[in-house]
Amino acid sequence: MKRFVWGILVAGFLLFSVSPSIYELTQKNKLTGRTFEPVHNYVTDYHFYLSRIREGIDGRWTVVERYTHEAHKGSFIQIFYLLLGKPVSLIPDKAFAATLAYHAARIIFGLLLLYLISRVCRRVFSGTLWQVLAFLLVATASTIPIVVEVHGYPRFGGYMSWWTVMDSLQRITFIPHLLVGQSLIILLLFDLFGVGATSKRRALILKFIMAFILGMVFPPGLMFVAAVYGVESVIEFLSRPRSLLTSRAKRTKWFVDDILPRIAVVSGGVPTILYYSLMMTIPPWKRLIEFDALHPTWFPLPQYGYALGLTLAFGVLGLFVAIFRREKKMSILVSWVIAWASCIFLFRFIPQQSPLRFTEMVPQVPLGILSAYLLYIFYSRAEVGIAFFAHLSSNIISPKTPSGDKSCMSVLKKARLPARCMRFFSLTASIFTIVLGLGVMYSSFLWQKDFTDAKIAAGYPTVFMDNIMVHPVKGFTDALSYINTYTPEDAVILSDLTAGNYIPAYTGRRVFVGHDNTVNEERKLTDARAFFDGAMDSQEAQAWMFLTNITHVFFGPQEKKSGKNLSELYPFLRLAYTNSDVTVFTVPSAKTQ
Repeated sequence: MKRFVWGILVAGFLLFSVSPSIYELTQKNKLTGRTFEPVHNYVTDYHFYLSRIREGIDGRWTVVERYTHEAHKGSFIQIFYLLLGKPVSLIPDKAFAATLAYHAARIIFGLLLLYLISRVCRRVFSGTLWQVLAFLLVATASTIPIVVEVHGYPRFGGYMSWWTVMDSLQRITFIPHLLVGQSLIILLLFDLFGVGATSKRRALILKFIMAFILGMVFPPGLMFVAAVYGVESVIEFLSRPRSLLTSRAKRTKWFVDDILPRIAVVSGGVPTILYYSLMMTIPPWKRLIEFDALHPTWFPLPQYGYALGLTLAFGVLGLFVAIFRREKKMSILVSWVIAWASCIFLFRFIPQQSPLRFTEMVPQVPLGILSAYLLYIFYSRAEVGIAFFAHLSSNIISPKTPSGDKSCMSVLKKARLPARCMRFFSLTASIFTIVLGLGVMYSSFLWQKDFTDAKIAAGYPTVFMDNIMVHPVKGFTDALSYINTYTPEDAVILSDLTAGNYIPAYTGRRVFVGHDNTVNEERKLTDARAFFDGAMDSQEAQAWMFLTNITHVFFGPQEKKSGKNLSELYPFLRLAYTNSDVTVFTVPSAKTQ
């Protein structure tokens, strides 16, 4: 019966999270003259991940940056997405295969994350009621709602809604590598699946391997786990009795049981840290560091607090209660919260890593469980209070006399009233927080539904531009199909930002510029737009294309905004393909690599 309940909860929240995507699929037949595209999260990053999956489908085993034209060797950075392409590589339609792999990964790893959260809740609490309440508090943890009126009905908005990881509905089936990283964080911080029951050596090897995978898939997650271990080690050392300092046997046991597994995890991450440290000094991979330094994302901490909602308030109170009561099984959760808050604060002063990354360390897990712990203490203390007063009355007041009976009953009645109030408060606070969170999640579904309806109905622009999201017109995607079929694999395509973002994902070809990860993106985008605006003369443009190895020019809706005729401006271009929306030119003088 318990498994049935947990199955319903996990499956229910998973389906709730993918319901906006399901709704979008049901609306695709309403499109006319456009190609349906199930974009997830943010459009440019979505295509970036698809491009990595496409590399795996194309047979690569190392990752190359197809969003920049410079020649370079492959690396293992973002290898996770390349590997996602391997299981679907036999599907003939490579664009469909990459899309399928991405969304399937969202569902599979979202299911894994929910399952692991349920395991943690079952480990921390013994009773089914509080296990379920803890899981619901974690799953529904959301912003302090801002009530707005939409179509005459109230709807919840929230704080930091621009950062979609804060959305309690979307984060369940969020970006695949982030879900994998969050699952590994939980696995490393909690000894799940009975790892501790196996041999010490096997457990250490398993932790080493998981840490290595975490470091490769989600490096900030590895840094965070190390920070949590550091905080937990300090707390454990300070809370140990004095005998630990004098007893060699106890020191040895503490080292073997607690410190050695943490050393194994940190050791597993060392190779990945060294590898990333080396690769981040080499183009094009160092762009990953440069972009954060050039474009830091700041957010006000009070707004982040509001975005975390009631679970932040209850969770912090639960943290202090756990510290005061020296609750050993809560120590990892306490360390988790302290490390998370410390990283967000400290990395505001370290430009190499945005503090926003540490909002992705599933803080709703420790905060939600500590919230449940706080309310559980209120609930359980009520039971203790009744038992205490009953014991007190039976020992002090003799039950043998009528007056003693009356006095005993009077004391018990006085005890039951505050006890019932404490129970009522704890359950009401839990249910109110959960219902409020469900309301925010349902509102999120409605916001996403409205967004889907707007995209389906949109007639302008032709393709997404300037953060206006639309499904691309058929002529645009037909041109992508031409490039995919008729251009060489080493082709380098020149376009503006929009087409440059699509081309690696749907054709596997390199582009001159198309994403924030493009080396020198700011300068290259200026050069590309100068070309399309006619700011170069023909000879200058031809020499520039020769130096940059550009082989083809994509002249589509965004490139045509200047109203220039490329054939007249640059007569050396040769027509390769054209339709009502896009023209593709070849550059005869360019060298292909």
